[in-house]
Amino acid sequence: MTGVADRPARKVERMRTTKAKALWPAPLSAAIPAPRAPYQDRYPTLFRRGHQFEIALGQRLALGGFKGPTDVAFGPDGWLYVMNRYPNDGHLAGVRWVQVNVKDDGFEFEVVPKDPPGKPGATGHEWLGSLQMTVCDSQGVLYSADEHRHTVVRCSIRGETLGYWGHPGDKPGQLNGPTGMCLDADESLWIVNTLNHRVDHYTREGEWLGGFGQQGTGPGELNFPWGVAIDPINGTVVVADWRNDLVKRFSRDGKLLQVIGRPGHGEGELHRPAGVAEDNHGDIYVADRGNNRVLSFNYRGMFIESFIGDAVINDRGMQKVLTNLDMVRMRDNIENLDREKRLKAPVSVRVDNKGRVYIADTGRYRVQVYRKMCKALRPDEVDPPTLHVDPVLT
Repeated sequence: MTGVADRPARKVERMRTTKAKALWPAPLSAAIPAPRAPYQDRYPTLFRRGHQFEIALGQRLALGGFKGPTDVAFGPDGWLYVMNRYPNDGHLAGVRWVQVNVKDDGFEFEVVPKDPPGKPGATGHEWLGSLQMTVCDSQGVLYSADEHRHTVVRCSIRGETLGYWGHPGDKPGQLNGPTGMCLDADESLWIVNTLNHRVDHYTREGEWLGGFGQQGTGPGELNFPWGVAIDPINGTVVVADWRNDLVKRFSRDGKLLQVIGRPGHGEGELHRPAGVAEDNHGDIYVADRGNNRVLSFNYRGMFIESFIGDAVINDRGMQKVLTNLDMVRMRDNIENLDREKRLKAPVSVRVDNKGRVYIADTGRYRVQVYRKMCKALRPDEVDPPTLHVDPVLT
């Protein structure tokens, strides 16, 4: 005969078994089950507090500002290098990196890539006029791919153009509409070849190391992908699948491991995701360009938080406006400041090792910066799985 003391134990165990099924989000595709993979065992447990808006960098200025920021690279000298695509309006170079710091107390320097002959291109007809995303290695070399020239340019943070590499084409290893890029742990490059529907791996000198991808709408296929990030914990490859409105995680040899998000405009849904980044905790940030926001997910693929923009005009921008009396009067009678705060067509998102999130707010000519507020818990601060069930947030 079963004792009374045994009954609650069995009841609790049944409850644990039932609730544990909700630990993972519902499958986003009938073909992709919610994953339970060994690669997910090494992430820390976090006490989350959300993200706090810190500062907006840049404003639309004729000189020393942003006209079309598309990405942010972190230099070994402590500066940020913002890829800035200017309009070809007859008096400005087509593209340049703008050097700025997180305090936004001055645009100190600009790096303008030179054409292969070694001179800046004719204004409005630059050879490299379509640089898109950018990264910077530990030696202070900036890399960016031109999506129209199908070429990778290398520039030093001192302004020297160091060279170019890449061969246009649709074969593995060739460049065809390259956009997103990121550095691996060994500082090799992963580059998204958008028009080839592939992600390819290269040395910094341009030697092809491998890659994967084929066009389609199936679970393991890509359809005009854009952004790429390498998981700093396990080295898996995270890709923003732009036309399929999803984020996908692959092994380094191209095996699909996880599908994150679902197409749409609602909570945790994606429409034309562009840039993607992953922080040291395994949290994934997606520039949800078509929805004018950035979304964050944890390593399980659970939606955590959205960023819609909180920027106001900064002090340096205010000083510029105060020199124009017409603009001063307009600011006094401005309607709906909410619009000014919000993100517009963000292209890229990057994270640094200090918990900051940098969003290239392309449509508003600035970079919005947030700080992650959380505590990574020690193992002795968390009950072992046998004693608790993770809650499902509602």
